[in-house]
Amino acid sequence: MFKDDRTYILGDPELEFIGSKQKLAQWRYRKFGPAWISIGRKIIYLGRDLNSWLEENRTVPKRQLDHNPCMPIKSTDNNSQ
Repeated sequence: MFKDDRTYILGDPELEFIGSKQKLAQWRYRKFGPAWISIGRKIIYLGRDLNSWLEENRTVPKRQLDHNPCMPIKSTDNNSQ
């Protein structure tokens, strides 16, 4: 998702994928979210830290459905005509 060898600063459009400037500020205040570096008042995110945080927050379904949830289930009942 993010380039591992790149640094991202607040205002970079790619960071909007994770959250707004305000949301990221709230998370930093609460010590939540991706790791960051503070240099004075400048906030920097490393691409590898963003990718790592995304991977840690990835949800994998426990099971697969036997059907597409967007499609109606076909009835196997022969009496429903």
